[in-house]
Amino acid sequence: METIYIVDDDASVRESLMFLMQSMGWDCQSFASIDALMQQNNTALHGCLLLDVRMPGKSGLAWLEEGEMPFPLLPIIVMTGHGTIDTCRRAFHHGAFDFFTKPIDVDALIEVINRALRESQRLAENWQQQQVLITRYAQLSVRENEVLNLLVEGLTSKAIARKLDLSPRTVEAHRAAILTKSGANSLAQLIRDYQRLQTQ
Repeated sequence: METIYIVDDDASVRESLMFLMQSMGWDCQSFASIDALMQQNNTALHGCLLLDVRMPGKSGLAWLEEGEMPFPLLPIIVMTGHGTIDTCRRAFHHGAFDFFTKPIDVDALIEVINRALRESQRLAENWQQQQVLITRYAQLSVRENEVLNLLVEGLTSKAIARKLDLSPRTVEAHRAAILTKSGANSLAQLIRDYQRLQTQ
């Protein structure tokens, strides 16, 4: 379920944002600190995250700059009462989806949240497809992985046979097994899926 996660140390801000989210029919949860949010411990969370920049303990910006975002499916909307060009630049540089200075323009925020939810859905679909690929390619044997790597490099079955000291027929059998296990319909799709896995 898509959820709006709110992280702000100011209780009045959390309450007003929770009221706004609920009035829009969105599920939402609020937290007073980064540490409280981190207890969610679920990389598959999706929806979006409203993140305050300045908070006691670890600030929202410092958390972003650590570069170890545990929630890859959550677009992050940064909020601050002390907006500067440098703060905005740093937030976007470290992956912020959008940036708001308090007091927040409610209409603009709702529009951005809608975009963020669509982006989260896209990320979730890609993530699910990625998990399917990971599961399929994990079935390959050591030898099949060797053949696959050489196929991706562009070698022909005969060249692979010479390189691995196998018969061409054996290489073709491995190639057929790779296509079956990976679910690829063609060599082109196999290579495309494999390269997609390597870039994640």
